[in-house]
Amino acid sequence: MRKNLFYYLFAVLCTATLFTSCSDDDKNGNDGGEGLGLNSFVVGTYDSQLKVFLEGVDLTESAPISQRIFVKSEDENKVTVSLRNFAIDIAGAPFTVGDIVVGGVVLEGDASQVVLQETKTTIQHADLGTLDITVSGNVVAEKVNMTINVVQHMPEDPSTTMNIEVKVTGTRISTEADDADYSTVFAGWYPRMENGFTCDYTGEGFELTEPSKGITMVAKGYNKISISSFNVSFPVKPGFTASAYKYQGLKADEVAIEKQADGSFSIGEYKGTTTAVANRREATEYTISGSISSDKEMTLKINIKSETYNVNYTFVSGVLKTEKELLSVTINEDVLAYKPSIVTSSMGGNWIILYAKPDAQAEQLKIVPKLVVSDGAKVFYNGELYNGGAIDCSKTQRINIVSEKDYSEGKTTGEEYIISCGILNFATDLDQWELKNNTNDEDMKYYEPIGGWTTSNPGVEYLKSMSFFTKYDKTKPYAVHEAAAGYSGKAAKLTTLNSSGSALAMVPYVTSGSLFNGVFITEISNTLKSTRFGQPCDREPKTFSGVYKYTAGEKYYVCPDPKKANVANLDESKTDAPAMNAVLYEVSDYMADYLDGTNLLTSEKIVAIASVKDAGEKAEWTTFNVSFEWKDGKSWNASNKYKLAIVCSSSKDGDKFSGAPDSVLYIDDLKVSF
Repeated sequence: MRKNLFYYLFAVLCTATLFTSCSDDDKNGNDGGEGLGLNSFVVGTYDSQLKVFLEGVDLTESAPISQRIFVKSEDENKVTVSLRNFAIDIAGAPFTVGDIVVGGVVLEGDASQVVLQETKTTIQHADLGTLDITVSGNVVAEKVNMTINVVQHMPEDPSTTMNIEVKVTGTRISTEADDADYSTVFAGWYPRMENGFTCDYTGEGFELTEPSKGITMVAKGYNKISISSFNVSFPVKPGFTASAYKYQGLKADEVAIEKQADGSFSIGEYKGTTTAVANRREATEYTISGSISSDKEMTLKINIKSETYNVNYTFVSGVLKTEKELLSVTINEDVLAYKPSIVTSSMGGNWIILYAKPDAQAEQLKIVPKLVVSDGAKVFYNGELYNGGAIDCSKTQRINIVSEKDYSEGKTTGEEYIISCGILNFATDLDQWELKNNTNDEDMKYYEPIGGWTTSNPGVEYLKSMSFFTKYDKTKPYAVHEAAAGYSGKAAKLTTLNSSGSALAMVPYVTSGSLFNGVFITEISNTLKSTRFGQPCDREPKTFSGVYKYTAGEKYYVCPDPKKANVANLDESKTDAPAMNAVLYEVSDYMADYLDGTNLLTSEKIVAIASVKDAGEKAEWTTFNVSFEWKDGKSWNASNKYKLAIVCSSSKDGDKFSGAPDSVLYIDDLKVSF
């Protein structure tokens, strides 16, 4: 109990110290003078030392806590103090408090001595409980002196308190209070430049070949970076076998970067060791430190010391960013019903989802998006650098985000984003189809209807592309095709496939052909979740209509356990049938919420369904027109958010990986009426 209290107290002290420093460092970034507010003498960045006393015992006797504190102006005589990402080690274990920001600190006095009024406040800390804090102090000639008294009420027993005193001394090092995180700014690739890597060793036969390409710096948290493993050429001791041991592998796990008064940054020193390889490579000790100029040029100083050699290196390079992410997309077109959304799947695919108004025409869907990408990255469209022109979103389009590093190497492909635009009229005549995947392999190409409609073909594409494991060869058919002879114009042909042959449980024995409005985003952990059914709907649906014909396959297979989709048993008593459903369901977020193959007809979000219940074999085109049936207690509420899914399948139990291979459903002229 006492040990826990000690831990809490010490952390509290740290917290208090933070607050104290905040109170002490109140001033502005101007030279002193008559007529200036008191904040002009305290605003800025302070290097501070914190002495922490617990019941009179100095807990920091051997090593005061060093901490930067940032003071920002609120008005002439009031400031806000912040301490970023505060953490300390207690008995060798890290203890993280996080960001601490204190506003409304009142100043009094004059230029010769700015007094921080005694300020009392109470803080509710998630781990430390209630902290009662009293701060007082002064700032004289850029120096802060402050005393902070902290009373902690223990979380396990608030009536139990411990008293802490924190004494703060610090010096203003800059009149700029810049507490930004620069770790992501300097993270990236630093290529080896001509004459940018040198060392002070010139022994016979020694060549400075490594690193041959460059060094990678990675963001590790608030103003902390790491340097990924890289090789550095190092002399080989006489008598040792040289071969591939002419270098040492180095890294820096985590070091701090700090902004200096001149706008440059220091890179803290990292110390490491490498192990010996008998008769081949000596053990070494090494240090890495450096600086980054205000224009982002990094200079690393590296020292590697072995029993035989002591070599100093200098590496100078500018950063090339490696990120290739689309951060945001903005479209100011009236043709869209909702703001665009960016969706990323666990498999690494990326989508830009657009929803056009019901009356949108193809010409209106030639859209000029505003794309914000990662620092330094470039956008490529149709293999060329995007110039900000119109993109025809009436059909599926693709853009590539290419990192600054890759672009410098002449690459034009990077992170792909698929632009998919659904027209919210919930109707299709299935006359217009488009190539949906980006391939030149004729066996791998597949086509889908335009306007926000998709199929189970992306799942079959995955089976074909992984044929070594799935045993579904790329020459085998897709599940959905364009049918030239429809009821009126073209139609969709949905076929249930025999996709068996794999020992992998995730590879289904039976794959049904499906057509739906929404998106297909492959999820390998549960393939049924790949189908994201539906689009936003702001009108009450009345009926669901269409035309179909159907032929059932000869042999029906039942999958007893959907978790083992590759296992299915022949059931001669069953005959396959199609499924044609329109499902209205409630959502709280149009993108985050959706129904999929696991819950299309069973989710509690469902409010109404229009289903063709008696669908079966039909040799000729047959029309259907079914009404929406509302769930008990449910009715249309214009203040709610809804999505409407239209889903057709060649096997009604395809979502259970059951059905008859070669079952064929032709579908045409789908429409929901309002």
